[in-house]
Amino acid sequence: MKKGSKMKEEQRKRVSEAQKKRFANSAEKKRVSEFFRGRTPWNKGKQMSEDYKKRSSEAHKGQVAWNKDRKVGKVLVCSICNKEFYASPSKIKRGAKYCSHSCMFKDPELIKKLSESHKGQIPTNLEQLRKINLGRKLSEESRRKISEKNKGKKRSIESIEKNRLAHFGKPTWNKGKKMLKIPFGKRLIWEKHPLFGKRHSEESLRKMRESHKKQMANPEFIKRLSEIHKKRLSNPEEMKRQVEVSRRTLLRLYESGAFPKQENTSIERFIKAELIKRGYKEGTDFIHQYRFMNKFMCDFCFPKQKVVVEAYGDFWHGNPIKYAGKKLHKHQIKGINRDKSKEAYIKTVDNHSWTFLSFWESDIKKDVTKCVDRIEETLAKKR
Repeated sequence: MKKGSKMKEEQRKRVSEAQKKRFANSAEKKRVSEFFRGRTPWNKGKQMSEDYKKRSSEAHKGQVAWNKDRKVGKVLVCSICNKEFYASPSKIKRGAKYCSHSCMFKDPELIKKLSESHKGQIPTNLEQLRKINLGRKLSEESRRKISEKNKGKKRSIESIEKNRLAHFGKPTWNKGKKMLKIPFGKRLIWEKHPLFGKRHSEESLRKMRESHKKQMANPEFIKRLSEIHKKRLSNPEEMKRQVEVSRRTLLRLYESGAFPKQENTSIERFIKAELIKRGYKEGTDFIHQYRFMNKFMCDFCFPKQKVVVEAYGDFWHGNPIKYAGKKLHKHQIKGINRDKSKEAYIKTVDNHSWTFLSFWESDIKKDVTKCVDRIEETLAKKR
């Protein structure tokens, strides 16, 4: 065709019929498809110059579009908002029901179908989506909409557990950030924390306290919380991690002096319960938490028989069976030295008349009756 010439309606019709006839053959259709497959279009990545755009615009100015006033589709009514919309033949063939995407995703049946069809599938462009959304922040309008949508909704235990497992082992947002050594109450604050330098008002604190009390008074919430913790701590790795975190926190509190001395520990209560069970009376036969010669605090003392009993925690007193060949913490070393001096002093006082007994936490928890049997044997000898 010559430059600037146009096809007539009759010519268009003949070309269209020829193409239809050609592609009616599936073999020909497949051959053409394979020929173009994998080829890069000649205009990929190219942009029209401003001069070309201007010339193209001027050339088409005042011309009527070839498909203007050609009614090939139908006017349908949207099943969600009841508005009329124009649907092309291809849309009608696919069963058009909605005027827009926003209306389409308001249909609960369609959302349910999509959810079931995509369940368990991983997006093919997941890495690309992550790169696109990396560093993006939601606008205030988006935050408000999400907040309104989720208001009053309660997350299931499965959802909470799934979310926790998804983030387990991943670095937190504040990992590697330096902390400002500025006291804020009795703790340190993050450099980029949104509440940096701010304090809650009395009204805000009162509301928070009331909300927490109301929440903790709900038996269903307590039950749900208990189930979550049980499920979480049933994993031995998680249990080990939690013990280590608790231990580090306690050590930090001891170092700061904010943690009081531990008295009436669980292992002490085990021994005390067993002694009372066997007929010993507190205050008459034995004294719990006895100050020995105004120098040391002892866990149990039998003043008449001159017997002192100590219940040692495996970590704090450095059980040699558990911590053999391991590097001890400074608190453990301090505790071991203190225990040695205490034992040496009690054994030598009053012309070596006092007896000193000690039991490890692991032994007490394993079989408390054996430990108390040993105490009774010593008391019988002293009588």
